Amino acid sequence: MSSITRREFIKISSVAGAATAFAAACASAPEAPPEEAPIAEPAEQEPKEPVRMALLMDNSLCVNCQSCRLACQNENNLPVNERYIRFDYVDTGSFPNVQHHVNRHSCQHCNTAPCVEVCPVDALYKGAEGFTHTEFETCIGCGACLSVCPFEVPVISQEPETGAPKMYKCNACKHLIVDGGVPACATTCITDAVDYGPWDEMLKKAEDRVAALRQRYPDAAVYGETQQNGLGLLLVLRTPAEDYPHLV
Repeated sequence: MSSITRREFIKISSVAGAATAFAAACASAPEAPPEEAPIAEPAEQEPKEPVRMALLMDNSLCVNCQSCRLACQNENNLPVNERYIRFDYVDTGSFPNVQHHVNRHSCQHCNTAPCVEVCPVDALYKGAEGFTHTEFETCIGCGACLSVCPFEVPVISQEPETGAPKMYKCNACKHLIVDGGVPACATTCITDAVDYGPWDEMLKKAEDRVAALRQRYPDAAVYGETQQNGLGLLLVLRTPAEDYPHLV
């Protein structure tokens, strides 16, 4: 067996000791924390398309109490002699079998609105929810809108404070609906004849109502699905639309 010198023994022992110390240090050292995954940036959401809204007037439930008209006048601070909601009345049959019918006469909020196209000062415009709104201060009361309205809705009258001619018509309570509210007429009707909601839902409700009415009124119909490319005021009628002077 070969012998080693004292110098060689010390050298070998030093190397072995260093290796042992290094191994012990590695074993006792804390583990490095795992690398955190990068936080994903939230995906940009595409803006939602505005939902088209509608008013539904079920004339078969109307009792002519005028609460909707009064609520409308109060909510919109209308002059006492102005109104956005009027009514047509029709009597059918012959005595003693006479029936009395009523229909709301106000802005129909045409999807294709000729009044918007002819206004020379752009006082009329379509809102995101589909209603036809008016910039009252911009209006010059020229009457161009009245000349093309198929439903004879706009009324030209003098503003009480200034005497300037202005056009008056329903705006579907724009100041309420832009904040998610409901038009005043739809919150005051004592018989729930007036409703407000997405256009498709209001049309379905009108169709269901007409289906029930036809058991007693064979000519009952929904008015507004196709007229002027769809109206923002849908009507439930018990008699044909031709019976009412302001419907086309």
